[in-house]
Amino acid sequence: MLTIINDPMLKNSYLRCFIKSIITAALCCTLINLTACGADQDEETVITPTTEKTGAVVEETTNNNIAAEVQANKEKWLAHGVKRYQIEMQKLCFCAPDAVRLMIFDIADDEIITVRYADSGDAVNPSLYNQYSTVEGLFALVELALRRDPAVLAIAYNDEFGYIKELTIDYKENIADDEVTIIASNMKPSY
Repeated sequence: MLTIINDPMLKNSYLRCFIKSIITAALCCTLINLTACGADQDEETVITPTTEKTGAVVEETTNNNIAAEVQANKEKWLAHGVKRYQIEMQKLCFCAPDAVRLMIFDIADDEIITVRYADSGDAVNPSLYNQYSTVEGLFALVELALRRDPAVLAIAYNDEFGYIKELTIDYKENIADDEVTIIASNMKPSY
């Protein structure tokens, strides 16, 4: 419901109240972030792609282990012999709005045939999907990330075909806006 206020004094009152609400919300968020960031690091759980420490228990996950897992799933994907397929992909990042919309990729022999937005069917500008255009492209992106030793690398695979269904990469944990998540789903092979 839209309410139109013609009284200038009332407009100012609503405006002041609105501004106070925004400032209060911003201060609360800042305080929460400062409290979280100021936690004692001796008590904090530290997670990296190569070591996970929780108290006295240490679990090692090396880039070699991840690379072996990636290779095994890549081989599973290749063993299915899927040459033509359709797949939905979405990039989650601090990017332009059109870059994070769900896209449908038509792929043949690891080449893009068409890309369109799932919600409208409109064609997608190629500059918006250059880093994650095919299943093989996602595997290559992970291999590149492993060489750069990211702070966070999380991968989930499709059980049947082995393709990467979710990938999160954060190269520098203390730098904002460099992380990206890519979700791939509804792969339909055409063989």
